[in-house]
Amino acid sequence: MSTKNKGFTLIEIIIFIVVFTVGVMGIMILFYNTLGKTSDPIIRHKAIVAAQTVLEEIISKKFDEDTLNGGGTINLDKINIGNENNENSMNKYDDVDDYVDSCDTEKEYQPSDFGLNGNYKIFVNVHFVKIENGKIVSNSCTATNYKLIQVSVESDLLKERYTLEYVKGNF
Repeated sequence: MSTKNKGFTLIEIIIFIVVFTVGVMGIMILFYNTLGKTSDPIIRHKAIVAAQTVLEEIISKKFDEDTLNGGGTINLDKINIGNENNENSMNKYDDVDDYVDSCDTEKEYQPSDFGLNGNYKIFVNVHFVKIENGKIVSNSCTATNYKLIQVSVESDLLKERYTLEYVKGNF
């Protein structure tokens, strides 16, 4: 009489459990690494939109304090960078460089300063640039007919910084 064993041995069951557990752990690690970062693009997008909003507000202002309403050029000896006439609140800012204290220094703002909310910091920098051979060249604090406006937003959650730049001309 022949006996046929049906079923699995204890060793086969233990090997199956170990292999199955390792496979499930691999899948769980994959899900953990993927699902934990699904909100990152949304956080980045909100930071970039905040930078665009701030930049649009700044570029809507005049080139300089002495620029006439309605536009027009002014002499380079009248152009400066920094807050003039004790414009100590943002609703009094009337030109692009009022958002910084002096040339080539970055000023930090909170989102609430621009009517925004979020977990990030906003940095504004304005300095002179010149255009040579179709390229923008930093000119720092020497007056030219162009000001480079840089708005950076740093996300507190991701520790990433996004910078938008705009060149405004004296015309």
